[in-house]
Amino acid sequence: MRSRPSKLSRRTLLHAAAATALASGCGRQSGGEPVLKVFNWSDYIDPAVIEEFEDAHPCRVVYDNFSSDSELEARLATGGGAYDVVFPSDRAMHSLLAKGLLQPLDSKQIGNMANLDREFLDRSFDRGNRFSLPYFWGTVAVGVREDQVAENVTGFEVLFDPRYRGRITMLDDLENVVASVLMYLGRPLNSVAAADLQAAKQLLMQQKLLVQAYTSDAYRERLIAGQAWVSLGWSGDLLQAADIAAEQEVAIDVVVPRQGTLKWLDSMAIPRRATNVALAHRFIDHLLAVDVAVSNAIHVRYATPNEAARGKIPPAMAADQRIYPPAETLARCQWLEDRGEEIAKIEAIWREVRA
Repeated sequence: MRSRPSKLSRRTLLHAAAATALASGCGRQSGGEPVLKVFNWSDYIDPAVIEEFEDAHPCRVVYDNFSSDSELEARLATGGGAYDVVFPSDRAMHSLLAKGLLQPLDSKQIGNMANLDREFLDRSFDRGNRFSLPYFWGTVAVGVREDQVAENVTGFEVLFDPRYRGRITMLDDLENVVASVLMYLGRPLNSVAAADLQAAKQLLMQQKLLVQAYTSDAYRERLIAGQAWVSLGWSGDLLQAADIAAEQEVAIDVVVPRQGTLKWLDSMAIPRRATNVALAHRFIDHLLAVDVAVSNAIHVRYATPNEAARGKIPPAMAADQRIYPPAETLARCQWLEDRGEEIAKIEAIWREVRA
């Protein structure tokens, strides 16, 4: 893997760039330079990719971050930010489309979509990919500080071990957490059956005494600093943490549970209120270019759905089963499904756990 600056300095750079560009406040800067407003998860793009796009399509990219699907939906619903390109998760797509918050893509402007793996196209949340194209995919995994946890961890079990009381973090994400617990209990990941949800609730309430924090942002930093020893997180985020910790001669193991886990897909889409639609299409096409997709995948440490790019991924990374799990593990993984109104049952559990 190529050397790169620390994650904290890179985040600072991106946020500083976003703040500077936001100060211009409209679709063009004072000098007439077009502005493309991008709303993405944190630490989820190679800054060089943005710089290359700005050079190739003279413009300024405003890059802002969100930390949850609900935050993304709220911004799009209120028109806050007037973003041109967003990166929703597979589960967020159902609601965004139902509320008319995205606009159709013009495939004629995205020639590089031919590079995508058909396995990740035509998913149930967007048949025919009328509104979205795949960006990255991954799994829910467990990060473990090897200097503090001696046993061989193979799955979710370490998250419920009383020996690590006060050193465990869980995602602040009701669907991912409840689904992970159901998988650990050997129950259907998408179940809304009363018996399954009661079992999940009981275990989560017992575990609550062990949990240091419920966080979808700070778990990487907590693992690196040694504040947390065990964390439920997203695979690439945990691998980023492992890379940074290795520079400090600290080992963080990233475990994709052998019993199976959640797999997910994040996509690229254009909001209904986008102001630079043509430039947005060019940005999406840029991200799908083979060399760009390769450098982006190397940087963020997530699995690329870009089939043409996968052949150019460094062999060690392509063979890393934490990024690209083997077929037998993937066969036990599942996608989250849209539970519709039944999601209220899971929300009720989460309110009790987080109370």
